[in-house]
Amino acid sequence: MISEVDVFVFYDDVQYTKRDWRSRNRIMTPQGPIWLTIPVGKNRNRTIEEVLLPEGEWRTNHLETIRRVYSKQPHFEAVMNIIEPWFKNKEINTLSEFNQGLIQDICSFLGINTRFIQSSKLGIEGGRVERLIGICKSIGADEYLSGPAAMNYIGDEFNDSGIEMLWMEYGPFPKYAQIGPESGDEMSIIDTMIMLGESALDTTNVIPFHQKMIGLRTSEHLSIRGKFGQYTLQ
Repeated sequence: MISEVDVFVFYDDVQYTKRDWRSRNRIMTPQGPIWLTIPVGKNRNRTIEEVLLPEGEWRTNHLETIRRVYSKQPHFEAVMNIIEPWFKNKEINTLSEFNQGLIQDICSFLGINTRFIQSSKLGIEGGRVERLIGICKSIGADEYLSGPAAMNYIGDEFNDSGIEMLWMEYGPFPKYAQIGPESGDEMSIIDTMIMLGESALDTTNVIPFHQKMIGLRTSEHLSIRGKFGQYTLQ
């Protein structure tokens, strides 16, 4: 999704939900997929931007696990140079700052030039869909691209807004070589990057949408569509 829009909004001032992709993700191992989780707690009475990163050994443990699993793979060093500084920088104390910075560096590696904005900086209020329309208008968007899950709550509200509603479609995609016993689709983008390098995103396979499009998700679980599948970013 990020590669297909001109502007991507991190929807960071909505309620945090536990057991979601923004605080955990999966990597592949020779035994199959495993979860890497940041233990941020179960408190739901906070927005995403208010979630603090915990103390403890999770940073070291995650890096050691990634190194143990992927160290012999072709693009390991290049990808570690991107992600390791974010894990080691203890001045980063919120989950939003960690995720957003890591996502933007990954996009730079993949050659994605999308502009990023935080919804918390825009000050848009209103109901669930009303806010989406307000965000689009505030940045001058004339099209809004959404994942299909939002069909559960977006009706015809965009019809009279002057903003065209577009729906993202994912897959099916060809498989790529992985180190597990079977191929897995919903892996962290670092799995794909370590195995394929900069070719993890085939930009020639992107649908040519119009200019001034906004992409926005209701969490910081983001997706890129490329030649080899839908990959989650964490």
